[in-house]
Amino acid sequence: MAFSILPIIDLQTGQVQFTVQDRWYTRYIADPAHLERLITRSSRRPVFDPAAGELVVFVASAGQPDGRSLAFRLAKFPGTISLAKLRG
Repeated sequence: MAFSILPIIDLQTGQVQFTVQDRWYTRYIADPAHLERLITRSSRRPVFDPAAGELVVFVASAGQPDGRSLAFRLAKFPGTISLAKLRG
């Protein structure tokens, strides 16, 4: 089941945040600027499929009133593990 969302995109880190049924999700994408550009041209709100881990954007195009669907696989990273180590 896919859910309509309104994502928050961090262009510096590639982090994408959104809520689905009152639960916050944090995922990552390699090219956040590309995703942002497509969302600004979308014909309706993107949808997220938790089972597939995909964000689907519907991009407006001639002859397709509902928009052409483009799926982005969002990566899941553990939030409690530090990616950098300090030597002291």
